[in-house]
Amino acid sequence: MDDVPYLMRGRKSVTTESSVLISSSKFLNDARIREWVVSQNLRKAGDDVPLTYGIPQLIQAMRELQDHARIEELFNQARKGWPELDRWLDERFLAHLTKEDLAGYAPDSVGGVFYSYLTRQNLQIDIIPTFEPKSAFEYFFLRGVQIHDFMHILGGVGFDYMSETIPAFMKFGNLFRWFEPELAGLLNIQNTFLVMPGITRTLLHYPGSFMAKWKLAEQGMRIGAASDPLFLPRYEDFLDLTPDEARAKFGVREVVQIDTARLSEVSETQVQDYEAALV
Repeated sequence: MDDVPYLMRGRKSVTTESSVLISSSKFLNDARIREWVVSQNLRKAGDDVPLTYGIPQLIQAMRELQDHARIEELFNQARKGWPELDRWLDERFLAHLTKEDLAGYAPDSVGGVFYSYLTRQNLQIDIIPTFEPKSAFEYFFLRGVQIHDFMHILGGVGFDYMSETIPAFMKFGNLFRWFEPELAGLLNIQNTFLVMPGITRTLLHYPGSFMAKWKLAEQGMRIGAASDPLFLPRYEDFLDLTPDEARAKFGVREVVQIDTARLSEVSETQVQDYEAALV
């Protein structure tokens, strides 16, 4: 035993009759998740394979791996004493906005800002096909996709690569404020797979940008933890409000306007003073 390195002591041998890789973790057992975690944590950014390329496969894996029955049970527990959540889950409201619906809003309104972004990037609103949710988890996921771009606007950032850190960490902070840990954790698993690799690969390959990205994460967490439940409102009914008016109405707090586009465009050697970069 003395010749075994201290940190390697205590391992138990586990036998199995399986002829393939098998673990007690359903995520480690899934080849799609293993590929996503390895490639997204260790890769560099490149136009040959966009960072978003594997997301549809990740989404499908999550829909198959998640314990829908347990999430349904936890949602039912959370409904008790929370009429707004109870009504939200019963109604399962889904928006059917199109880019053309936004064309008439003032440029400084939420609708106008959203329309400008979609027009500049030649995008449509629905980035994944709409489907009929069969469970609370599927509804929560689909509604989250629908309001994602509003989180960019209300969170005080643009729609570039670095800006994605803000709404992702808003979700962490907000769900762990409003739900008990098990449900908050289950609802953030996909979010974790999407956002955490960006922190790793930034440190590995773009260390000059690391502290800027970390500060964005802290800011997103701060907003989410200080705000009202961000998943409940029908933001589509209030597109005429300015972002500041919408933040006041929906209880979005601790927001600092950040020019994330500049962070996404500069090279790692140019982002050394992250405090200056985030003013």
